[in-house]
Amino acid sequence: MDLPGGYSVIRTSAHQVKIAPKESDSSWGTDVIPTKVTEVAWDGNYIIAKQLGLKEDEDSSNGYQIPDEEKVNFWILEIKTGKVTGPLDDESFIAKKAELEISKDVVLQEIDDIR
Repeated sequence: MDLPGGYSVIRTSAHQVKIAPKESDSSWGTDVIPTKVTEVAWDGNYIIAKQLGLKEDEDSSNGYQIPDEEKVNFWILEIKTGKVTGPLDDESFIAKKAELEISKDVVLQEIDDIR
């Protein structure tokens, strides 16, 4: 899914979902927001994201990782400069959004609901 500023949400598997700059129609740069991005929103200046950390799946013997619902992080990407702030906890995220004057209308939405 394309985002403003030449960034994209990239899904390479069920839990490998990240945000990176798009370099061409089929290639992306280094991740700016790591896996697993579950929610995203943006305006003309910022992309914000909710991300779950991953943990080893106890039911798998091959190192498969699943989302860790207890490891929730938030990220803010400044579109013009590429500056990334995060990982942030919920309280720090709310404070940083206020400091950067990100509108309350910019509300995180599930990636699957946006597509």
